[in-house]
Amino acid sequence: MIYRIPANYKHTRSTAFFDSTTVPQALLTHHNTKKDVYGRLSVMRGAVKYLGFKNEHEKNPEIELIINEGQFGVSPPEYWHRIELLTPDTYFNIDFFAAPDAELDGKGFGQVVQTAPRT
Repeated sequence: MIYRIPANYKHTRSTAFFDSTTVPQALLTHHNTKKDVYGRLSVMRGAVKYLGFKNEHEKNPEIELIINEGQFGVSPPEYWHRIELLTPDTYFNIDFFAAPDAELDGKGFGQVVQTAPRT
């Protein structure tokens, strides 16, 4: 599945560049981008596996996408997913784009990402 960020969406924030020692745990566990927010993961080195799920409680992915060095993947609003780093030298970041009228609250990841409640 290929997602495109609508042309009228605005870039709202970029993360730092992450590697295997700095990647936030939230990205490695079930989470989604908030309403009206797309995430674009860009891989500078190595590779990332993107796993997409039908809903918050689903354990088996409906999408598995490998994002290699020099490529990017886009996650749509409110779509549950997680990532896996596939090489020890993986290095990547994420840019977030929001609808012009989106109401974003919170700080840092909390502004654009929400995680599943722990069960």
